[in-house]
Amino acid sequence: MKKRIVIFLIVAAIVAGGAFAVLKSGLIGGGSTSSDSSSEIYVMSLSEIMGENSSYSSDVFMGIVEGQESTSVTKSSERELDQVFVSEGDTVSVGTPLFSYKSDSLEAENVQYNFSIESENININETNRQIEKLTNDLSKIKGQTDEDKEKKEDLANQIEGLKHDIAIAQNSIAQTQAKIEENNKKINNATVSSTVDGIITKIADDTNPYTSDGTFITILASKEMRVKGQINEQNVWSINVDEPVTIRSRVEKDKTWSGTITKIDTESKQENNNDNYMGGSSEDSSTKYPFYVTLDSSDGLMMGQHLYIELGQTGAPEMDFSDGTYLYDYYIAYDEDGNPFVWADKKGKLVKQSIELGDYHEEQMVYSVSGIDNDTKIAYPMEDLSEGMRTVSTVEGE
Repeated sequence: MKKRIVIFLIVAAIVAGGAFAVLKSGLIGGGSTSSDSSSEIYVMSLSEIMGENSSYSSDVFMGIVEGQESTSVTKSSERELDQVFVSEGDTVSVGTPLFSYKSDSLEAENVQYNFSIESENININETNRQIEKLTNDLSKIKGQTDEDKEKKEDLANQIEGLKHDIAIAQNSIAQTQAKIEENNKKINNATVSSTVDGIITKIADDTNPYTSDGTFITILASKEMRVKGQINEQNVWSINVDEPVTIRSRVEKDKTWSGTITKIDTESKQENNNDNYMGGSSEDSSTKYPFYVTLDSSDGLMMGQHLYIELGQTGAPEMDFSDGTYLYDYYIAYDEDGNPFVWADKKGKLVKQSIELGDYHEEQMVYSVSGIDNDTKIAYPMEDLSEGMRTVSTVEGE
């Protein structure tokens, strides 16, 4: 394959460099529902991240394993939340209860609606008796005098008026019954269940608010995996849809998977990646685009795992960061005041570690940093990380 000119040689804003959520049962082909206590965050030492495994070439990118799609579950703004049965990091399957609405007010409404229907039926019965009496009175008038005709007309008008009242009452009953049926549907569907197999990645609350589309729970589908990479605007034309690639483990270089580039999303450009998830900075102003690899087989991969995406077979030259402390920009997160930090390991727990940024090497997308050293273990800054999460620095099978 012809040599490709790639200006930004390691391109990964979403793609992981040093941390992914290790969900013990998230391994493809694996099994049971996990919980918060079983979720661990993968960390790597800075020396491992920036060391000999951080090689790159014109045909190598970095990628992260993700689900083929996310499913958004919305919550009705008209109903009151009762219970949430899942937590972020839980593995769910089709039919797993996610959350429930309160039904007490609906049941109380139905009681009142039934009282209204009963009252209407009593009124209808009474009106029918009045109609029956007036009909009898009408049948008794045999004469044809003007007075008789006037009485007949009056009684007939009363009967029609009462029939009209009955029609109104019956319509009111039908409307009330429709309200009861609607409430019963809500009561019977008070529990909302998952429609897909996957992992809970976000649950909205006061500190983790709803998205603009009203999503309450986000589920990352785990049935099928793909690899997501990111490419710079200056070399986006150097890759092609339907191009075969090799996916290589960052830990075991001989462990590979095959796949094909199926999408280059030039519509979803990312500029100035200075949010926590992307881990960029205002100095890195180039536009980047995500691209996606469909795997021939995802056996042995887990969601969040970071990998190399190789266009053909290449001997990737090493990057030398031995003369100081350096870090890829996509490992850097920023607090609300714009201060940089990394997610670091401290005695098996995840903490925020403030850092200072030095020179930025744009071609390699690397900062010189202080505040951490090469032995510091850090995690890739995914959006759902929080202090206190458990950390792990080894992955089963690698």
